[in-house]
Amino acid sequence: MNTLSIAGFLSLLSTCGVLLFAFLRSQRIARDLAVQLTRAREQQHQDKIQLTERSQLDTLKDEFISTVSHELRTPLTSIRGALGLLSSGVIGDVDAKALNLLRIAVTNTDRLIRLINDILDLERMESGRAPLQIRRCSLRDLSQQAIDTMTPMAEANTVHLELVPFTVVQAATPEAFFFDGDADRMLQVLTNLLSNAIKFSPPASTVRVHTDATADSILLKVADEGRGIPTEKLDTIFDRFQQVEPSDARQKGGTGLGLSICRSIVQQHSGSIWAQRNLGVGTTLYVMLPRTARSTDITPPATLQAPKAPRGEGSILVCDDDASIRTVVAEHLGRQGYTVIEANSGNQALILASEHQVEAILLDLYMPGLSGWETLQRLRENPLTANIPVVVLSVLSPTLRPQLTGDAQGWVQKPFSENLLFAELGRVLHHGDGPAYVLLVEDDEDLASVLIASFQGAAVQISHASSRQQAIRQCIDRPPDLLILDLTLPDGDGFSLVEWLRQQPTLRTLPLVVYSGREISDVEMAKLRLGTTQFLTKAKVQPHEVEELVLSMVQRIRSRFGDLSTSKHVV
Repeated sequence: MNTLSIAGFLSLLSTCGVLLFAFLRSQRIARDLAVQLTRAREQQHQDKIQLTERSQLDTLKDEFISTVSHELRTPLTSIRGALGLLSSGVIGDVDAKALNLLRIAVTNTDRLIRLINDILDLERMESGRAPLQIRRCSLRDLSQQAIDTMTPMAEANTVHLELVPFTVVQAATPEAFFFDGDADRMLQVLTNLLSNAIKFSPPASTVRVHTDATADSILLKVADEGRGIPTEKLDTIFDRFQQVEPSDARQKGGTGLGLSICRSIVQQHSGSIWAQRNLGVGTTLYVMLPRTARSTDITPPATLQAPKAPRGEGSILVCDDDASIRTVVAEHLGRQGYTVIEANSGNQALILASEHQVEAILLDLYMPGLSGWETLQRLRENPLTANIPVVVLSVLSPTLRPQLTGDAQGWVQKPFSENLLFAELGRVLHHGDGPAYVLLVEDDEDLASVLIASFQGAAVQISHASSRQQAIRQCIDRPPDLLILDLTLPDGDGFSLVEWLRQQPTLRTLPLVVYSGREISDVEMAKLRLGTTQFLTKAKVQPHEVEELVLSMVQRIRSRFGDLSTSKHVV
C-alpha cells in the first residue's frame, strides 16, 4: 500500500512537472508573442511616422518648387524686361560701351531663366505633376514641325536640317509612324535634340533626321557631323547638368538639363533614348517608342497646324525691292485672309496705291530710285493716298522714327516676328473710338512698371491694379477691353477674380491674358477661361511678347466686332 502510494505520488509529481513545464513554456511563448506584437506595433508606428514625414517632405518640396517658380520667375521677368527695353533703345539712345554691358546682362539673364525653367520642368515631370495629354500622333509630322521651328537657329549657324525621306524598306506607308503620345512633349524632345545637334555642328554641315518603323515600334535618329561624344560619356550625357566638356555651358550655352528632360519624357512614353558615335564624324541620338497599328491611322492634311486666327479683310500693299521679303510678308498676310498687292519700287507703289482700294501700306525705306522717305512724302501729297496708313519695314530701330519721319503710323524692324507685324497692322487698321483700354492686374510693382513701359507708344491705354479689390473697383468704374492677370494677389487670387467677372453680364466674356509665375494645369485653365483666353508663363514669355500678343488680340477683336467702345465684350 505504501509502495503504491509512493508510486502514485511520483506519477502525480511527474504529471505536475510536465504540466508546470508546459505552463512555463506557454508563458515564454506568450511573452515572445507579446514582444513580437509590440515590435510589430512599434514598426508599424515607425512606418506611419516615416510615411507621414515623407508626405510632409513631398508637400514641402512641392511648396518649395511652387515658391521658386513664382518668387524667382517674377523678378527675373522684371529684370529681363527692363534690360530688353534699355537695349532696344525704347527708353533712349545707349552708347556702345553701355550697349555691350547690356548685351552681357541680357545673355546671362536668359541663361539663368532657361536654367530655372528646365529645373522646374524636370521636377514637374519626375514628380508626376505634368501628366501626358495622350492622343494619336505622327512622328513624321512632329519631325517636320521641329525642323521648321529650329530652322532659324540652324540658318544662324549655317547648318542645314534635313528630314530624310523614308523608303519602302523602312516602312510601306506614312501610317506606320503613328503612335499614342503627347505631341507637345515629344515636340519638346525633338527640338531639344535638334538644338544640341546644331550647337555642336560645324558650319556648312547637315543635321539629318531619320525615321524607321517596325510592327511594334518606331525609331527616330538625329545625326550630326560634329566633334562626337567620347565613348565613356555616351551614357552620362543624359544625367543632370552633364556636359561633354566643362566649357560647353559657357561657350555653347544650355543648362545641361536638356537631354535629361528628353529622357524623362521618352520614359514617360515607355520608350528609350540613347546615343552612339558615328563611324565617321559626329553623333547620332536615338529615340525608340512603342506603337500599335490602327486601321483608322491616316495622315490628315493639317495634323498639327495651329487653329487659324480670325481672318483679316481688305488689301495690303507691300512695297520692298527685295522679292524674298515681299514673299514672306505676303505669305503671312495671305494666311490671315488679306489680299496682297506687291510693289518692287516706290514709283510702282504710288501707282498701285492710287489705282486700288488699299487698307494699309507696308513700306521699305531703303530702295533704289525713289526711296521710302520720298515715297511716303508723295503718298501724303496725293489726295487719293494721303489717308492710307503706312507701316515702315526697316532695318533701322523704331527709336529713330521721330528723327526720320513723323508721317508713318507704324514701324516694324527687320527681321520681324509675325505677331509684331500683325500688332502694328492692328494699331493702324482698327476703327475703334480711341485706343483700346487694357487693365493689368499684377501685385509686383516692378514687373508692372516694366509691362507698362513695354506698351509705350502703342495704341493701347493701360491701367494697373495691384490687388483683387482694386481690380474689381476699376472694372466697375470702367470695363476694360482686355485683362492681363497674375494669379497671385495679396487679397485673394486670380481664380476668385475670374469667378467674380463671370457673374458680371458685361464682363463674363472679357478677353483675358493669364500671365502667371507658375505652370497652369488643364483643370486650372478651364476654371480661368472667360472670352478669348491666352496663358503665358513668366520668364518663359518676355514683356515685349506680352505686348505683341495683346496688340494682336486687340486687332483681331476689333476686326471681328468693330468698335469695342460701343459694343463691348461680345466674344
